[in-house]
Amino acid sequence: MSSESPLAWLGRQKEKRALKLCKRHMDEIVNTAEMMKKAVHLFCENSENIRAEAEEVMDKERIADNTKSEILEELSKGSFPPLSRENIVRLIMTADDIADNARAAAMKLTFLEPESVDEDVKKYLKELSDLAYQTTVALKDAFSATLERPESVRDETRKVEKLEEKVDNFRAEKLIPQIVKWADESHNPGTSFVIAEVEDNIEEVVDQSENCADVIREIAIGSV
Repeated sequence: MSSESPLAWLGRQKEKRALKLCKRHMDEIVNTAEMMKKAVHLFCENSENIRAEAEEVMDKERIADNTKSEILEELSKGSFPPLSRENIVRLIMTADDIADNARAAAMKLTFLEPESVDEDVKKYLKELSDLAYQTTVALKDAFSATLERPESVRDETRKVEKLEEKVDNFRAEKLIPQIVKWADESHNPGTSFVIAEVEDNIEEVVDQSENCADVIREIAIGSV
């Protein structure tokens, strides 16, 4: 029989239920990032369906937001380890920022005409969206490890960090210089500004994924 007190045991069971909800939330975050990637690709391929795809991103983000509310409701009920509650709240709120930025990137693209954007900029935006999606998938794998194999979380979260470093280098060496060059040559400040905002939102998907990975590492340390 467990040596834990009934109250402590109850708290651990509630923590497990909350973490299972978090896994669902993480799946929905990845779905949102995937739809954002598709929206970026459609835009960069001069598709006329960008509005419909952006609305799909909004729908996925809304589903994730509903799950976030469900998790917060679960955390508000009865006994719960304070540190666990704090970490889980940090996790879902940071993950929520991933979905928010994915939605923002997709919606901002609907304000633009794809033909008005430099082809190299569009090529690099596609690559950035691919990397952002890969980062969310790596994040989901890291979170799954907290439930199934906590001892591997460090390695899994390191994959997220490596992708974030790859994105930083890609932006510094290719995407940002090309945006600056195109903005200077095109004399189209409005379009250039929105593209820079889209780029920033996609980068935030990656940065917030890394922040989530930090929280996941803390949760895993507390579970071993």
